[in-house]
Amino acid sequence: MTRLDRTIVRWTTSFTLVATIASAARSGVLLNQLPSHDTNTSSKIVPDSSRASYGIVSGPASLLMPRPPECPPCNPFNCVLPAFTCLNTGVCNDYNGQCICPPGFGGEDCSKPLCGSLADGNERFPRNGTECECEPGWGGINCNVCETNRACSALIASRDPANGMLKASDKNDKGDGDGQGSDDENAVCYKQGYAVKEMFQMCDVTNRKILDMLPGRPPQVTFTCDVSSATCGFQFWIGKVESFYCGLRNCTSSLQTGYDSNYTEYSCQEMSCSCIPGRMLCGEDGSVDITEFLDEEIKGPTKFSTRSGENSKFEEPAMNQLINDIFGDSYITLRCTAGECLRASEVPGFIVPPKPNDKTYIVVTIAIAVAVLLLGLFLFWYLGRADTTSEYSLLGGRIRLPKHGGSNGTTNKSLLEDHIPAALQFSNLTYTLPNGRVVLDDISGSVKPGEIMAVMGASGAGKSTFLDLLARNSKHGTVEGDILVNGQQVGDSDYRQVVGFVDQEDTLLGTLTVYETVLYSALLRLPRDMSYEDKKMRTLETMHELGILHIRDSRIGESGHRSISGGEKRRVSIACELVTSPSILFLDECTSVVMMMHAGLDSFNAFNVIESLVQLSRVYKRTVVFTIHQPQSNIVALFDKLVLLASGKMVYSGSAKDCQAYFKDIGWACPPGFNIADYLIDLTMATEKKPSDIAPAEAQAALIQLEGEEDAVTVPDPELGVQRMTRRRRQPTDPTDAEAETPSTNGKGTSKLSMRLLSGSSSGRDTPQVELPLRLTRLVDAFAKSDIAAATRSEITAAGSAARENGHVQGQRVVLHNFKRANGWTQFKILSGRSFKNLYRNPQLMLAHYAVAVVVAGICAFLFRGLTEDIPGFQNRMGLGFFCLSLFGFSCLTTLDAFAAERLLFTRERANGYYTPAAYFTAKLLFDIVPLRVIPPFVFAAIIYSPVGLVPTVDSFWRFVMVLVAFNLSASSVVLFLSVIIKDAGVASLIGSLIMLFNLLFAGLLINRDKLPWWLQWLETTSFFHAAFEAFLVNEVRYLQLRDHRYGVDIEVPAATILSMFGFNAQAFWFPDMTFLLSVFVIFTALSFVALVVLVKERR
Repeated sequence: MTRLDRTIVRWTTSFTLVATIASAARSGVLLNQLPSHDTNTSSKIVPDSSRASYGIVSGPASLLMPRPPECPPCNPFNCVLPAFTCLNTGVCNDYNGQCICPPGFGGEDCSKPLCGSLADGNERFPRNGTECECEPGWGGINCNVCETNRACSALIASRDPANGMLKASDKNDKGDGDGQGSDDENAVCYKQGYAVKEMFQMCDVTNRKILDMLPGRPPQVTFTCDVSSATCGFQFWIGKVESFYCGLRNCTSSLQTGYDSNYTEYSCQEMSCSCIPGRMLCGEDGSVDITEFLDEEIKGPTKFSTRSGENSKFEEPAMNQLINDIFGDSYITLRCTAGECLRASEVPGFIVPPKPNDKTYIVVTIAIAVAVLLLGLFLFWYLGRADTTSEYSLLGGRIRLPKHGGSNGTTNKSLLEDHIPAALQFSNLTYTLPNGRVVLDDISGSVKPGEIMAVMGASGAGKSTFLDLLARNSKHGTVEGDILVNGQQVGDSDYRQVVGFVDQEDTLLGTLTVYETVLYSALLRLPRDMSYEDKKMRTLETMHELGILHIRDSRIGESGHRSISGGEKRRVSIACELVTSPSILFLDECTSVVMMMHAGLDSFNAFNVIESLVQLSRVYKRTVVFTIHQPQSNIVALFDKLVLLASGKMVYSGSAKDCQAYFKDIGWACPPGFNIADYLIDLTMATEKKPSDIAPAEAQAALIQLEGEEDAVTVPDPELGVQRMTRRRRQPTDPTDAEAETPSTNGKGTSKLSMRLLSGSSSGRDTPQVELPLRLTRLVDAFAKSDIAAATRSEITAAGSAARENGHVQGQRVVLHNFKRANGWTQFKILSGRSFKNLYRNPQLMLAHYAVAVVVAGICAFLFRGLTEDIPGFQNRMGLGFFCLSLFGFSCLTTLDAFAAERLLFTRERANGYYTPAAYFTAKLLFDIVPLRVIPPFVFAAIIYSPVGLVPTVDSFWRFVMVLVAFNLSASSVVLFLSVIIKDAGVASLIGSLIMLFNLLFAGLLINRDKLPWWLQWLETTSFFHAAFEAFLVNEVRYLQLRDHRYGVDIEVPAATILSMFGFNAQAFWFPDMTFLLSVFVIFTALSFVALVVLVKERR
């Protein structure tokens, strides 16, 4: 048949069909929805298989034959008549009065959602129930939204490529289901939300108030746009039941591709909406009716917009006003899923988004940050400097001694006088080391308020250990015996509240002045209700009493730097304890400087120190106990009580004024004019030497030489390794003195006393060959049997009995009278001020960190400048990140010195009750984190970011800074933990370096995770270097498209692909990377604090 013949047949058939339809219309016969008979004589007309839901079945036999009994009567619906309307933007067919429905809708008036899939064409069926059962790969209320490419293959196969109409031969062959063939390979479910031909979207309403008002009935929206007709459809559903719909006309669409997101927008100039009567919001019982509002107010224009990663927006002026008035939102917000079936050749081509250029914003951001940094440095300088225009400036500046007391004139007096006097009794004190060695054995004594007790003995006699026991300092060994306050036992915590302890070694912060050092002790330990002015006045008075007021502005100093003298440091240490006016004050070697080989203070200053202690004791009824090495005779005259020790044994314990008479009574009389203190030291030293240890030279040195009007007694001093000369003014002699001299072979007289000291005999034996430990035993036994020892025991017993008889009232008063010291917040503020001063006055470490950050950043900016988007550029990015992390990781090893330098100071101050570990740790952490761990990474990032050419967006810049800071914090917290648990700085530094190298090894650059054995791959997850390195790369190259030209071939590959080859996860920035870094910081900071509390304690 020729083309002309086929044309004639087609036109003849068309005219016959039109005539038949017209005849049926005149006879009132409605033919829509007749059952389709699969005969050769029938014909089917489907104007547009993609839009028509129902076809027209016709034929002469079917039109003229009577209705079979099994067929239902014809529906009287006729959309041509005014009484009937096509819903959901359906189009009325003027030829048959039936509605041509949009895809997904059916029924005589297009009000019913259809199920199945778009590929079913006219065979789609209305929903039976409340929910459609869609074909696999399709979704949405009316199954219009494709979900997979395979689902689209059936629809693409059923359409004519020329006009997109359903092919009759393929109607019942919508794919064989094997997923193979060219149609399957070419079919694409395009989900970007941009309409190429006809886009379908299924959306959930996300406005919170709308959701709250419709519990259990989720509001949803279906949105469709047809490009060819420039129209869109909008349907609003509640509980999957349609409430109203809108038709949008004169629509345009646009797609904007960005570097990290895309933006689609549909703009329509006209909009008309209609309610479905009897539905929710449209007249349903108990519901509002917005029919009139939709008919009269909704006119347009309308905008439907979506940005990647965000909710969609549907905006229309009148509807926006309604949403604002009722729900408080600006517009309807939606979370949508889009789908459109296309051939692969129809999918819009990939448009390379332009690289954003936010350099202006980055420069402005960096400029603001630098300005803030400079302002901070200025404030740091301004607040830290000593203001000479005011009397007091941040605990510094000019200092004057108040003339008329404090703010109220009575607070200091009340502090010193209004207290409960504390008598101290100790009995049978014994201290044994873990190895079984007895250091102190059966020491007893007592001292009353208003008295001072001196503890004397040769070196190694146990003086410091004895004082530690009295002060209840932590000891390694076993302590036995009783220590009573006013005759009763007192708990350790309460006991430490009423005692002060000055250690043998001076542990002072070198950057502080003398005044600041004493004032900090006063601020932390004096009553919290005492005014600040009164605390300052008490500080100055204490300094005046100890004769150090003239050096108030001098810094303590450190080894190798100019500082105050050793004697002045000693008095500063005493002042720190004396300023609190404790009820019981213990001082270890109060007139000597151990670090200067016991050179001691000069005689005048030593006397002043002891005199100030005597005044504190006698005037304000304080109890003072101290150890002293070799006091002058004028100092000895101030002692009230004396305890003499030798090799841990008690040689004497009682009144100091009865000491000389006691030793005279037992045959060891001190010669007239001889310093009793020197005599007792010599006596106890001699008892500790074996006969074989006494060399002939020492015996010769013990001779008494009489020269003119002075006698010189030379006695060996093994401790100093030199001979000590004690001189006395010659007194008028009596016959007894004359008899004390005998001729010698060298023509000089020899003192009987000296010979007796060397011989160990009290009867004038001239041979030194006597067992000296036996003499020590005799001395100890002699005192134990003496009346003085009995009186001491009776005094202790009487004090205990009095306390029991009085119901422990006195002891309770001692404990209950304790005032409250500074609270935790006040301690934190005071320690923060001290740390600030220390940092300001010793800024070398901080400035070194800043200088390294600036210099290295400049070098990196030069070496890595202008990173390219190719393989070498990717390599340079990895190298830059690896180097940055290595720089800051190893810089964190300086944290080891942050605590090690003050370890001894902390243990002493904690033992003396200055503050709680929490206050110290928080202040120390604050002034290590902010200036050393936060600012340098920021300065480094601000310098290199723009010249190097990292991602030029503001959010990427701040994420880069965040990675560096988080890594710095995590690494420094690990090193801080090491510095707390490891006392030796060298060992801590070695272990810290090994930890850094271990984390560096598993960062992800040196070893590929996928090449590790499965049982070692978990090590990479423990590396904070890996977490920071991965976060840096994800932030920098996640959206990077690498392009290169090698060997005549253009290579283009996403950087995310290379990341995965290295074993990195492109989605791991926030979790687990940043989460892991912050977790490491929190965990190791907490562990450091626990270790500080548990491990760093004073143990003697």
